[in-house]
This record gives sequence, C-alpha cells and structure tokens, in this order.
Amino acid sequence: MLPAAADHPITRGISDFDLLTEQYWVLADDYVDVLATTTLPARDFDAWTRPVVSPAIWTRQWGKGRIFVATPGHSVDILQNTNVKTIIERGLLWASR
Repeated sequence: MLPAAADHPITRGISDFDLLTEQYWVLADDYVDVLATTTLPARDFDAWTRPVVSPAIWTRQWGKGRIFVATPGHSVDILQNTNVKTIIERGLLWASR
C-alpha cells in the first residue's frame, strides 16, 4: 500500500502483502488516485531491464461518479486471500456509496 492510502476507506488498516498472481500492465494518469502498486521484477530473459511498477488498486472521481479498480483476482484462490477480498468488498461499497 502506498503511504497516501493509509487513511483511505478501501485500504485503511491493510499493510503491504505478497501476492503471486498474473501481473497486469496498466496505464495511469493524473486523475487516478493510486492506493497500491505491484512490481514486476526484471529477470534475465525479460525484454525489460529494470523492475516495472504498475498501479494495482486505484480510484477515480468522474463527475458525481466513483470508479474503483483492483487488478488482483485472476483466479479464485487470489480472491479468497483475506486482503484482496477485503479490498474488493470495501472498494465496491466505496464506489456504490
């Protein structure tokens, strides 16, 4: 979790945690509020030469609407992770108010 996300209702009380899942390469812009990132390491056989940090959990305001995105969840076992499950539940509640 990013320090700025410590008090966000979606991530409050959740510390950094390890998760082995498929990495998504995502783009972000200045209108998203990134709550957590993932880091894809550079391995000897990869085309990239340094670790790639991508947003993994973020929110965005769109007019009066709220958008919540969480990229972890490629398989059921990931969704059963307590932290991921909590983040998704809180994110859905936050977005729907």
